[in-house]
Amino acid sequence: MKIKNKTIVVILILISIFLCFNLYLNYHKEVIKINKDFKNTIVVEDDRIIENTDIKIEGALSDTHFVYRYFQFSKELKGSVSIGSKKYYISASSVMKDGIMQGILTEEKDELVSDYEITLTKDLKEICIYKGNYMISAPAKTLDESISIYKSIVDIPIN
Repeated sequence: MKIKNKTIVVILILISIFLCFNLYLNYHKEVIKINKDFKNTIVVEDDRIIENTDIKIEGALSDTHFVYRYFQFSKELKGSVSIGSKKYYISASSVMKDGIMQGILTEEKDELVSDYEITLTKDLKEICIYKGNYMISAPAKTLDESISIYKSIVDIPIN
């Protein structure tokens, strides 16, 4: 009986240390607020410009849980993206080693079935929202600029 009690005490101590460590990391977590607008961006479908729209990103870029930091997915983007008058939520996002932020856009807050995918550069100067043959790249004003932005931040180069 004494060994069982000692085992329980050791497990409780380990759980307490884990919780304190996690609370400490969450307390010192860096959060960067994001509020970015892309005005009059082009919407491309089937390699044709079909309309112009405005994009508004509101959210926060913050450190993730320490387990994910160990695996080098150190930051996540949470918030919302408005495309014209329609609002989407950013979920399942992470920051890659090169600083490119990727995630999915969903109509419901905690849904995991994506309506679109989103990719942003580290400095938030370029954005690409895409799914299939539908693409919005900002700050592109022509079809060639839109494709160029897509290729530079979404496509993975093959060595």
